[in-house]
Amino acid sequence: MAVLTTACDAGDDGTSTPQDAITVEQLVARSSDTAVPVRGLLLVSNGTVRLCAAVLESYPPQCGEPSVELVGVDLSVIDGLTTANAVTWKEGMVVTVQRRQDARFDVLSDAGPAG
Repeated sequence: MAVLTTACDAGDDGTSTPQDAITVEQLVARSSDTAVPVRGLLLVSNGTVRLCAAVLESYPPQCGEPSVELVGVDLSVIDGLTTANAVTWKEGMVVTVQRRQDARFDVLSDAGPAG
C-alpha cells in the first residue's frame, strides 16, 4: 500500500484552513491516525454519514468510491445541506477527521465548503 503525505500550512491561529484539506483518496491511503482536514461530498443516507471522493450522477446524488464513514456529525450546524428522497448532501464539504479503531472517522470540526 502506498502512503501519501500532504504538507498542511496552518492558519494564523494554528488551525488548518479549507485550502489545506486533503482528498478522500489521500485520507484512505494514509497510515497516520492524526487529525487532518478532508474535502469531499458529505452524504447522509439510511442514517449513515459518509464523505465521498466523487459524486455519481443521479438525483439525489450517490456516493462514489472511495468513501469513509463519519461519526459525530452534527447536521444541524451545517449550512447549505440539500435533501431529496431521504438523502441529504453537501458538495465541497471540509471536515477535520481522525481515524477510529473501527475504520470509521470521528469528525472533530466542520470547516465548511472547500475554498
